[in-house]
Amino acid sequence: MSLFSRGRGGEEVGPGQIFRKIGTYGADWRVERVFDYPDIPRHVRLVDQGSGRVMTVALSMLLDPEMFQRTG
Repeated sequence: MSLFSRGRGGEEVGPGQIFRKIGTYGADWRVERVFDYPDIPRHVRLVDQGSGRVMTVALSMLLDPEMFQRTG
């Protein structure tokens, strides 16, 4: 399993980790994949644990405590 760091000695994010979306519905999202391309900021693909919905967000958004909270 490959883990990716925020770059400031901060949190590591990798497949299988769970984050809770802050706000409206508070769904739990599992990191499915980390995209690391040279020409765009690092992104992660998330899968909603309840419905199976998929979304891709910038890693910086995932690590923003006003947007997501790590639960597992």
